[in-house]
Amino acid sequence: MRAIRCALPSTMKCRCALSSPPRAGNWARWCATRCRSTSRPIRPLAHTLSSSACTIIGPASARPRLPRRPRVPCTVRCCCPHWPLCAEPLPRHWSCASLFTAGLQCAWLMSGLLSPQLVRGMLRLWSSPQALAQHPLARSHMVAAVQAEQGCDAVAALRYLIERAIELAWPHDMAEWRGRRKRMLIEAHYLRGEPLKQVSEALHLNERSARRVLGEALDDLAAAINQLEQRALETPAALRVNLAPSLAQHPLLIGREELLAQIVDRLTQPAPVVALWGMPGIGKSALLTYAANHAQVIRQFPDGVLWADLGPAQATPAELLRNWSSALGASVLDLAALGDDVRMLSGWVQRALADRRMLIVLNDVDDIARARVLLLGGPACGYLIAARRVEVAVALAPVHHVAVPLFSPQQARALLTTLAPVLAEVGAEALEPILEWCGGLPLALVLVGRYLARVTHAQQPRRLRAVLDQLRDVRGRQTLFTGAEGAPLGELGRIVQAQIAQLAPSHARALYSLAALPPRPAEFDETTVLTMLAGDVSALDALVDAGLLTCAGGWYSLHPVVRDVMWADARAAEARQIGQARLLEIAQAVAEGKSRIADFAPHERALLLAAVNTVVEEGHAAVARALALRVAPILDACGRLHMADALLTLGGSSGAQDADAVQLKACHARILARLGRLDAAKAQAEQALALAEVNAPALLPLALAAQAQVRLSSGHVAGALEACARGLALDPPAPEVKLLLLRLRGSALVNLGRYTEGADVLRQALELARAHGLLEEQARLTYALAAMARQQRRYDEAEIVAEQCLHLAQQAEMSEQEVLALTLLGIVANERGQPARAATCFAQAEPPARRLGLPYLLIFLRHAQGVSAMRQQDWSRAEAALREALAHSMTAGWSGLAGNVSIELGECLLAMGQPAQAEAVCWEGLARAEAGGYADVAALLKYVLARAAYARGEMEAARRLAEAALAQVQRSGHYRAGEIAAWAAATFG
Repeated sequence: MRAIRCALPSTMKCRCALSSPPRAGNWARWCATRCRSTSRPIRPLAHTLSSSACTIIGPASARPRLPRRPRVPCTVRCCCPHWPLCAEPLPRHWSCASLFTAGLQCAWLMSGLLSPQLVRGMLRLWSSPQALAQHPLARSHMVAAVQAEQGCDAVAALRYLIERAIELAWPHDMAEWRGRRKRMLIEAHYLRGEPLKQVSEALHLNERSARRVLGEALDDLAAAINQLEQRALETPAALRVNLAPSLAQHPLLIGREELLAQIVDRLTQPAPVVALWGMPGIGKSALLTYAANHAQVIRQFPDGVLWADLGPAQATPAELLRNWSSALGASVLDLAALGDDVRMLSGWVQRALADRRMLIVLNDVDDIARARVLLLGGPACGYLIAARRVEVAVALAPVHHVAVPLFSPQQARALLTTLAPVLAEVGAEALEPILEWCGGLPLALVLVGRYLARVTHAQQPRRLRAVLDQLRDVRGRQTLFTGAEGAPLGELGRIVQAQIAQLAPSHARALYSLAALPPRPAEFDETTVLTMLAGDVSALDALVDAGLLTCAGGWYSLHPVVRDVMWADARAAEARQIGQARLLEIAQAVAEGKSRIADFAPHERALLLAAVNTVVEEGHAAVARALALRVAPILDACGRLHMADALLTLGGSSGAQDADAVQLKACHARILARLGRLDAAKAQAEQALALAEVNAPALLPLALAAQAQVRLSSGHVAGALEACARGLALDPPAPEVKLLLLRLRGSALVNLGRYTEGADVLRQALELARAHGLLEEQARLTYALAAMARQQRRYDEAEIVAEQCLHLAQQAEMSEQEVLALTLLGIVANERGQPARAATCFAQAEPPARRLGLPYLLIFLRHAQGVSAMRQQDWSRAEAALREALAHSMTAGWSGLAGNVSIELGECLLAMGQPAQAEAVCWEGLARAEAGGYADVAALLKYVLARAAYARGEMEAARRLAEAALAQVQRSGHYRAGEIAAWAAATFG
């Protein structure tokens, strides 16, 4: 073995040992020339190629000495640290000349230049994208620059770079035939994959000459690539780097324009450091992307943007620094020398950034120490940081740290309808629960919008209704983000779970115990939250700092998305059960000694509702019985009748026969009657009355009030009056019971057309309610008076009293009475010829009516909307609304309401020229009204039947029906008596 030393400077030793290399002197001179010719600074390296450092990888039967022509190809590997980047199987045979070629290739790498052999290996992989992506040149800074410039992958960038090098080496307009021939050989043989023999024949060359020309072409192409690299390093404009994500990843930025302008303004100040923080999914990454691609920021930082994602599952600091080094111009040789040493990589990046004006963006920072490793910019660089925890943002940007807020309801609606335009045609009441669940969280809105857009692309109303129902239901939502891979909301569940995973185990258990509380918009004071956390102040602060619990003005709230994710996690069942037990203790303490809705603060009402849900779901009969006596009236006043029904059913399942049982059954009877379940209501009222007569005589007025409510709802008005009279004769001691009996008596008198007596009773009850400060009863009584004034066409009085009712209902937070008052105001406006005001009132009443889901509210509202459409002569809309109202009332068994709706539907059908259908509807309604004792309703139905008979030419029947109707309305003083008299006079003379 003969060692040949190249004539390198003392700072760069290269000791190459070759077995009898040919033209050894020329090799030494070549190596020295190449190493000295490079203008790039080269790091000192020691490279040895010797018999002890080389290994032949071949068949196990290979001889110890080096054969000249083995039967299978072998690979030579060198101990040089850069060798894995350039090693390749030797073609056909290996020998001393082959070893010389291998050493030559290492010398090319040492000199910082690209070897023809490396180019040839790359061209052989041209038609294999996967293999081409692993080629060393695909990881060079030149390819990275092309990727950043054109937004393509590494393979496309490498092919583009080679095409540029081919054009540089042999331009299309090249006159020299030899150069054109080289280009044709490269393109045909390597780029198009044609056999060399076929290409040589086309160029009129023999195969040996073609191989020689091809070798020269590879030398020229390698030189052209090296020339492109040199130009890239010498051209400052070409050094601009943009590692920021494309705006295509965040196509929408709705509602963040003002915050983006604020961020851009701060970034354009000297030496800016800006940090954003907020809960997961709030849109920090989108803001960073838009800020990094903003025109003003690009002018402020002309050398580009370095981007790093620092989340738990992202790249390590060493990987990020290697990526930055490659983007900043580090060659393959530099990267190999730096390795994975964070200290060396940091130093290289810091030197590269010393004189550059670049923006460094750190996204999803959760570890302050990891982030500080990447703060390597010079004095002209800026920093933009996003973190989920406030302490991280404050530590990295003490001056400019910005909390990213949730969307307002208007911004949330705009984003959702932009993503799914079909929602623009959906009523506001249908979207309200979905918007409330999204809670202004941008990621939730984006995922829901995309899901809705996907399932409604064919504009199928059935699918849209099904998806909206699924999103409104808690269990339905959970299947969307906890189902199989690819679940529509899966990303939402993953980021929340990742944030929870970063908490200490004790703090995570504390968070899961809070899942028993209702989510936003419910808010709770610190005392309540600390009670739920067993007094753990550190856990409370940790949850707030992590963005999983929101605090504003001393009031705490839990985002609906966070709560749903926690409920879907089966691993936290034990912590949730502990939280539920604490919630029930708090609810019972809050309800102690209180029986009216005005006695409870808003957060206490939210606690009670959550406790009732827990009791019903878990089946705690004893707790239900204790809560029902205090909470059922609250649920009644709030319009939560279904919840009250479930609580009272569970609380009354013990079979007790005491005074508490009388109260439970009486309350249950009234609620069932308002839900339209009249048979069950009648049974509960009878049981309450029987128990009161035997075990609790003092509660007889309460039981009689329940009986009167059931009879009035079922149309037995006379029976309701009789029950009210019995109850009032007993002089009930509780003012609430006396008020209830008076209100029911007044309503029964009005239904019988005895308006004067009814008004007197209602006014007496109103004075009593005011004397005792009972807002709930005041709201109910003012509504009854307003409805009576409207029936007598005293519209001014009706409007004033209805406005008073609306104010009282809003003050007492009685959604049910609010719907009734708004609907009545719409009816009055409609009858006064104010359709615009009527439509506004109906639109305001629609959301709470749907939210409460009470049948009689929907009947009342649809009835009013149908009459309003009739006045505008929109007959098809009127018929649809009235038929919906009639179907609801018949299903619930409310004969009085069904009769009222039948009157308007019959008149609508008459106006549409369908007298036969009008008669069918009215005869059915008349039978119900007469059976229920609704005299005025029956009279008006006879009036419609008279008009239908007249339209069919049956004059005698029409006369008989008209006379009967007129006699009744004149006796009761109904406001339509004049109308009926005028029609009869004009028709029959």
